[in-house]
Amino acid sequence: MISPILRDIFLLSLLMAVSLALSTAAESSTRADFFEKQIRPLLIAECYECHSQESGKAKGGLVLDTKAGWEVGGDSGPTITPGDPDDSLLMQAVSYQSQDLQMPPKTRLTDEEIASLHRWVADGAFDPRDSEPAQPAHTAPTGLSLEAGRQFHSFRRLSLPKIPEPSDPTLARNPIDHFLLSRLDEHQITPAPLADRRTLIRRAFIDLIGLPPLVQQLDHYSSLPDYYPLLIDDLLDSPRYGERWGRHWLDVARYADSNGLDENHTYGQAWRYRDYVIDSFNRDKPFDQFLIEQLAGDLIEYSNNETKTGTGFLALGGRLLAERDMAKLEMDVIDEQIDSTGKAFLGLTLGCARCHDHKFDPITQADYYSLAAIFKSTENFTTTDTGNKRHWYEHAIGTPAEIAKHSAIDTEIKELRRAAANYKQKQTVKLRVAARERATDYLLACLDLPFDATLSDARAVAEPLDLHPRILHHARTHLEYRRDDLAVTHWHHFAAQQDREGLVTFYTKKFAQAIDAYSKARKNNPKAQRLDDPELEAYRIAYYDTAGLLAVPTKPSHAFDKETLAEYETLRLKAIDFESQAYDAPAIMGVSEAAETVDEIPIAIRGSHTNLGKSVAKAVPAVFHKTTTFSSGRSGRLELAKWMTQLDSALAAKVYVNRVWAWHFGTGLVDTPDNFGVLGRAPSHPELLDWLTHWFIDSGWSTKSLHKLIMQSRFYQHSSHHPAAQPLSELDPENRWLAYYPTRRLQAEAIRDSILHVSGRLDLTQGGKTLQLRNRQIVFDHTSVDRAQYGSTRRSVYLPVVRNHLCSLFEQFDFPDPTMVTGQRNITTVAPQALYLMNSEMVTRSAETLAKQVIEEHATLSIDKRVDHIYHSVLGRSPIPDELKLAKTFLTAADNLETWTLFCQSLLMSNEFLYLN
Repeated sequence: MISPILRDIFLLSLLMAVSLALSTAAESSTRADFFEKQIRPLLIAECYECHSQESGKAKGGLVLDTKAGWEVGGDSGPTITPGDPDDSLLMQAVSYQSQDLQMPPKTRLTDEEIASLHRWVADGAFDPRDSEPAQPAHTAPTGLSLEAGRQFHSFRRLSLPKIPEPSDPTLARNPIDHFLLSRLDEHQITPAPLADRRTLIRRAFIDLIGLPPLVQQLDHYSSLPDYYPLLIDDLLDSPRYGERWGRHWLDVARYADSNGLDENHTYGQAWRYRDYVIDSFNRDKPFDQFLIEQLAGDLIEYSNNETKTGTGFLALGGRLLAERDMAKLEMDVIDEQIDSTGKAFLGLTLGCARCHDHKFDPITQADYYSLAAIFKSTENFTTTDTGNKRHWYEHAIGTPAEIAKHSAIDTEIKELRRAAANYKQKQTVKLRVAARERATDYLLACLDLPFDATLSDARAVAEPLDLHPRILHHARTHLEYRRDDLAVTHWHHFAAQQDREGLVTFYTKKFAQAIDAYSKARKNNPKAQRLDDPELEAYRIAYYDTAGLLAVPTKPSHAFDKETLAEYETLRLKAIDFESQAYDAPAIMGVSEAAETVDEIPIAIRGSHTNLGKSVAKAVPAVFHKTTTFSSGRSGRLELAKWMTQLDSALAAKVYVNRVWAWHFGTGLVDTPDNFGVLGRAPSHPELLDWLTHWFIDSGWSTKSLHKLIMQSRFYQHSSHHPAAQPLSELDPENRWLAYYPTRRLQAEAIRDSILHVSGRLDLTQGGKTLQLRNRQIVFDHTSVDRAQYGSTRRSVYLPVVRNHLCSLFEQFDFPDPTMVTGQRNITTVAPQALYLMNSEMVTRSAETLAKQVIEEHATLSIDKRVDHIYHSVLGRSPIPDELKLAKTFLTAADNLETWTLFCQSLLMSNEFLYLN
């Protein structure tokens, strides 16, 4: 018999191969999306003018509008080394690392744009343009024509296929099986046998509620003769169902509790959208209603606080709140909304048409700006702000008393902040005065420092003289780079002569004259800011300029001594801690109708809001057979949402049905669920997808009914092991025909929740605010204390999702990028995942809790019985003889809590626990 270790190695190898196959399409879609959204527009805006076939120019022999262009490169050779940004000429050029190679030549790219290019190159420089033919000068490649587009599967009118008759109808339990069996018949493949009862019970539990069955539950359903329909109904009725399936939708909605793109401000009311989604799934809200509420919940006839909360979908995206150009910020937010709406509900990358006609799909730039006119008439920001950071829109729902309480706390927070700021200012002024009083000492000490002195060099000179090292270091640098200043020129004269006594005498006199002259000038005119005598004015500046010769460091940690810094930090953290726990008046994060709506907006040439072309009116993309009318004086969001639910192609319904299928089987019938366009994969079973879409609409857009239909099919109940595995791996390596149920690793949340659940540590409290920070408070800006906490034992759906700083378990187990719509997560199997589970405090505490239960509650049982109990608790089965023998050998060597804890942890880390069969 194969040893458990060898079996685990074999299973791990097999699962790695399966995981790689399953993730390939999703990874390609994500890379293509990143290229179309971030890279192609940047190349067009900044490079094509001088380096493209479209412009007819190839300066330096380089063209960048084809993949072959950068592969061959120009006069300097290949422009990009995929996977190695540091070795890529492109990155050297845009980073301005050399005086001889700086691109674009007139204006350096922003840090965000450079970071996007760096990420693209580091990820392998994925470029879908390799299939694009060379274009004549001034002729840009375009996507499908309107006529061809209407024949593409995403835009065709929905058909109602006839249910096929398979060769062996006895194998079919419902129409889904007929379609899938007929495809297998084409290749003379017999489906896998049915899974055993316990496997199917665990599959249904994890699939519908994200938790494995406990021993009592497993025994209960296993004992019932006709258990399966009852099992499905019970799980769908559980409040845990909405937590599991609501989390799926939160991936699509790019849910997060912070904005993430600058100082990471807290979305303090985002949790209301999360709870709205969970509740909507628990109540089986019809998906067409769910869709309308998320785009226009503030505009529908029955609008209330619940439906307004749905508009959080449009507000939750990542936003660069510190953007100073409001026109740009507004168009960036609109772009994010169009892109997210298109992917989430229509499976289309509409955002790719911001700068140009879509390169693949039949979506024009005019189509994009017709949609942009709708979102242009949507209110996304309030009139309040914090400095140069805009506040996102919120519907106020607090009572006058709640609002007054909120205002009073705001005042108290300001006072606490002011106390810290005043202390900082007072101590900075104290340092500044002390530095001025010893101005000549600093100048004299600079004689002992070379111009390229390090801070350590400055500290060695400053400390014996009781000078401030950083002020001294800055003063020496200032003297070097401001040689032409009159007050600095004389220092270099004395330095050349090494005339220390002359330097002291000269500067003592000049500073005294400047101080005296300035004092008299201010006495005659309190508003005087400078001296008329240019020489004395130069010395006044050298003495008084807070950013000049004697500048005090702006960072408190650089400026203050330990005692002063500790006092300042005490005051600062007192303000932050109070704010973190402070009361927030109730509000709903969402959008509203703009005070001034527009009926049309101009097309932004190449996506630049400063280069505008002809105007286009509000409209839906022309490729769709069904259009709609937009009333003047209204945003049009409600008309847009209703149009999506009434399309002849039923694309919104089809995309959602495909998502539900993918969340059940790991892969959709279209395995690029966010992209039903040309770059997406064609449906594996197009007739089945159309039939399911029809059925879903006829069912009243009921998600729970769709679950029942899918889960009661024979194919959902198949075993994950097929007797003809080897031939199948060659015929259908990705298991697209579903000859057997696809094995897949649990998602991050299910792993964490399952570990807590089987150990009895899971807190099942529902809903409410979970990021304990005040609305708009900074979470983490790389200079302040990280205030995001992940130690809760509540379900993972209630853990904060902080952009740029996710929970470490989420990061390890493929949690999606919360700035992007994600309908299908990547699945990886890498060594750090096992290392994380070995060292995680959450895992070790759970294992210890489970071990204590066995030791304390089953102390009278034999080791065999205790091992059996743990196997049932974690894996839902008894150990096989080899496993029992191995466990007994390990546990009898040292029968104590530590040994039992390690044994429990090994099962919690096992493939059998972490994978769904």
